[in-house]
Amino acid sequence: MSQPIAFYAPVPAREGAEWVQLSWRIFRAHWPRYIGLTSLYLLLMQMCAAIVGPLCMLLNPILSVGFLAAAWHHERGELPEVKHLFAGFKSNLRALLPLGGVHLIGLLVALTVGLLASGLTLDQLKGFEEQGNVPQEALMRVMLVTLAITLPLTAALWFSPALIVFSDASFGQAIGASVRASLANWLSMSVYGIAMFGLTVLAVVLVSPLLYLLPAKAVLTTVMLLVVPLTAIRMISDYVCYRRVFHREERVEMVAGAA
Repeated sequence: MSQPIAFYAPVPAREGAEWVQLSWRIFRAHWPRYIGLTSLYLLLMQMCAAIVGPLCMLLNPILSVGFLAAAWHHERGELPEVKHLFAGFKSNLRALLPLGGVHLIGLLVALTVGLLASGLTLDQLKGFEEQGNVPQEALMRVMLVTLAITLPLTAALWFSPALIVFSDASFGQAIGASVRASLANWLSMSVYGIAMFGLTVLAVVLVSPLLYLLPAKAVLTTVMLLVVPLTAIRMISDYVCYRRVFHREERVEMVAGAA
């Protein structure tokens, strides 16, 4: 019988904010390369979504490994490269692919239960996006129920790609260890979530005035200038969180150029 994967717990709550700070420092050290990596990632996901719709989520865990690989090489003094984005295809695909399936099915279940709890239909929800004519109470119920169901889903998937790639975990081992580590460190992970939300709000506040000053054709470019760096930092943070929880003795501050 295989031994359970060890992790550090509890990580001090304040470190949740430090994870975001470290991710920013890693991004800043070679930001043009991470911008290129993230732009390609977003482009591939958009193209996949246009072709296969929601099934593109099966690809996400595989491509997310690319950011883990880039940060891993960066930490060892090497440059992050575009080829790292495809590192997941050389990893344990039998374990990575089901993660996307779990994510897709979990979101569908969460949305279905949320709609049932609110008494709304999917068409009515789409109508809110177009016309805003859905009762606020019903809409809030959908959001709260969906959020409550997606929280354990997030815990199951948070560390799973990194565990599969770096710890050679199976699909089941990765899910189990990710859930246990997330529950044991829920406070620091909550602080991390708040810090990421705060960074996003700050970025939106700084960029929003430009949206009113720029011509309509430049708005999309400005939005992408906001989305791409935030996505890069969020993806890099998966590596930072994994290292601080599962390999705490090897500090991420050692990243070349991020000190």
